[in-house]
Amino acid sequence: MKFGAHYLPTYVPDLDGPYAEFYRRMFEQMEELDRLGFDHIWVTEHHFGDYGGSIPHPPTFLSAVARSTRRIRLGVAISVLPLHNPVEVAESYAMVDVISNGRLDFGIGKGSEPLEYRRLKVSQDESTARLKEGAEIIRQAWSKDEIKFKGDLFEYQGFRVLPKPVQRPHPPIWVGCARSEDTFEWAGENGFNLMTLPYLYKEPHVLPALVKVYRDALVRAGRDSAAMQILGKFHIYVSDSLDRALSEAAPYLANYQVVHAAADPNRRDPGFLIVRDAQTQLTRGFVIAGDAQRCIDTIHRWREQVGLTAMSGTFHFGGMPQELALKNIRLFAEQVMPALHN
Repeated sequence: MKFGAHYLPTYVPDLDGPYAEFYRRMFEQMEELDRLGFDHIWVTEHHFGDYGGSIPHPPTFLSAVARSTRRIRLGVAISVLPLHNPVEVAESYAMVDVISNGRLDFGIGKGSEPLEYRRLKVSQDESTARLKEGAEIIRQAWSKDEIKFKGDLFEYQGFRVLPKPVQRPHPPIWVGCARSEDTFEWAGENGFNLMTLPYLYKEPHVLPALVKVYRDALVRAGRDSAAMQILGKFHIYVSDSLDRALSEAAPYLANYQVVHAAADPNRRDPGFLIVRDAQTQLTRGFVIAGDAQRCIDTIHRWREQVGLTAMSGTFHFGGMPQELALKNIRLFAEQVMPALHN
């Protein structure tokens, strides 16, 4: 199983300090992740608020990380492709792959924040078409000498996009899926890796059924299902007991949820998704928390239930002090990963 760290930074000014210091602490954590043998660093794209908005342009951030790390892979989870011109996205992320010497993992999706669409004046009704056309344009831009594409929304003919990525024919492509069965199916048809959020669902059977849609689509397309990656993203907090984890992590998880709610007070979750309170998430395994063995057992359960082959953990959240974040990362690497890294 592969392990990564996921950064959707919930900025709490009174606790996190100036942005320059906030970035410095994240860079320090990422250098430690590289040293400790984690497989991936993932960052998320968001805009206009403290919920992720401190990394509005992930390729800029990842290029900085590339210069101070050596082996760990660098991923975006996700680039909200419908908000952008796909040619510019291809250029920006190809630069990350070149600067990192071929360490980019490229995640795409439609995003989860309607407010971002409204403020950027992009129709969310076009998001599916923009995602699908944009993905094909980027694949052409990276793998072919010239783009030749004509769709309902985009048309590009006969020009080169530079630079070309180091990884050939292109970096691994992942799709973030949560709500739409159609997107799970499309990801499988195209042979993309899958990113999921297992803690989001009201009922435990929903995500395994959607993953089956993905796997069935892989098989119909003649692709090797066993070769594809399925990643689950969780908050993680390792301590010497569940009680200690609750006392240490719950305040920062609650801060995370406050910042998330403030990003769009009018957000409504679709019927089969749910946001649980911090205490419920910690005690029922929607956050992976407690002593090392409890964390290992919880990961085993999610791996068997969903079919996960990879996991990314948010180890630093809600204004958590640097010493707690680094302790969390180190305990996970030293006490949890060795039991599962196979």
